[in-house]
Amino acid sequence: MKNPAIGRSTALTAALAALLLSCAQVEGPIELFDGRVIPAMPELLGMRAQYELRLDWLEQKHTMLLDQMRARGMDMWIVVSEEFHPDAVTQYVAPPLHYTRRRNVMVFLDAGEEGLAAFSDYWRPTSDYRQFFRPLPAARNARGIQDTRTGLKALWDTYHPETIGLNMGGSRGHDSGLTHDSYQFLVDALGPEAESRFVSAAGLIEDVFDTRLPDELEPYRSLVLATDVIAQRALSNLVITPGVTRAADIKWFFEESIAELGVGGKPWFEIHVAVQRFDPQTGEMIPYVHPAPDGLVFQRGDIIHLDCGFDYLGFASDWQKVAYLLRDGEDDVPEGLKTALANANQIHEAFASEPRPGMSGWEATLAMAAKLEGVDFLPSLYSHPIGYHGHALGPSINARNMDLSSPPSRDSYLREGAYRSIEFSATTAIPEYGGGTVTIPMEDDGHLTANGYEYFRPYQTEWYVIR
Repeated sequence: MKNPAIGRSTALTAALAALLLSCAQVEGPIELFDGRVIPAMPELLGMRAQYELRLDWLEQKHTMLLDQMRARGMDMWIVVSEEFHPDAVTQYVAPPLHYTRRRNVMVFLDAGEEGLAAFSDYWRPTSDYRQFFRPLPAARNARGIQDTRTGLKALWDTYHPETIGLNMGGSRGHDSGLTHDSYQFLVDALGPEAESRFVSAAGLIEDVFDTRLPDELEPYRSLVLATDVIAQRALSNLVITPGVTRAADIKWFFEESIAELGVGGKPWFEIHVAVQRFDPQTGEMIPYVHPAPDGLVFQRGDIIHLDCGFDYLGFASDWQKVAYLLRDGEDDVPEGLKTALANANQIHEAFASEPRPGMSGWEATLAMAAKLEGVDFLPSLYSHPIGYHGHALGPSINARNMDLSSPPSRDSYLREGAYRSIEFSATTAIPEYGGGTVTIPMEDDGHLTANGYEYFRPYQTEWYVIR
């Protein structure tokens, strides 16, 4: 006997494939039944154009590196990256190549009047790589491989740096990528006196990662717009049919849509949805399902929250939006839900007005808390830096459920121009749901100006409606 579940799964897969094909062919904006207009997909750069642009940015970033090292009192910075354990720094201080050697070492030096000196033992450097690095001062063997230990010792003997920064001692994977084995390799190569001068490069790495170039702004805006377009399509009747579409279908729609762009993009985390429901039969809110099980089928009256984002051009986006599935007989969203979204927008307004360059993350948190004091809903802040990575380095603006009792153990300062994932939620009692609460999670990407955060895309002020 044929398994009916397999038949349903096959039908859904076929429908999803057809939908992806039709969406991939859409070039212009899409107008939906409720008047919402999904923007057209922006033109994104192909792989080679992305690479060339990133080389240009890398050249600009290298001109800034010496001042950043000096500000941190760092005479030498050594980056060690291993095959199958790549250091997160590598792709942003060297050309974005495919590095597969057992161990690659890059050394940045304050060479005094000579300026920044950069050396590497990379075995087969391309012409682009040679633009940024000199070979280590060590002979090559018959296979062209340098003796890295000899080269490092020669640099130590020549420059005798007072401080040697290593990628250790940070609080995240980005700024603590040095393995124990590579640490021991450096000790063996440089000796105990050099080891006594090893310091954490965590602060320098944050400076490098959280400092944005003006030229990066518009290409990043294109990434955010592309994310918005796919998210809006996902949260519409283009993809969702109540009683048919499952939570996993949204994830795969997003994955396939990114692949269809043909620009090498991919999600940097597991795309997922969450669902909130009010049961009119019992008069109760069904507990917030987050993330929703893959097999959960969307029903009329569902509140869907989508969390998505992807990598492109060496950057990451992070995006959360909400949609409502109309019940039979409804032609609009309940007024209580409109109020809930308006409450979330009060937090958007606080992000746009309160943080300032030079504030610590905690000072920005307190400024926003003061702005939101006395509201009749529960804000919860968990905003993080974004840029090269979705969860990037830099100060957090964080007060879960507005708990201000625990300042962060580690903090730093907001940089003008730096990008931020403006992430939070607002929980509101809904009269139509017997006073049951609904949480509206939001996430948008913005950049810091002298007057607060400026959003790359307008934040959501109207519910995405599905019928």
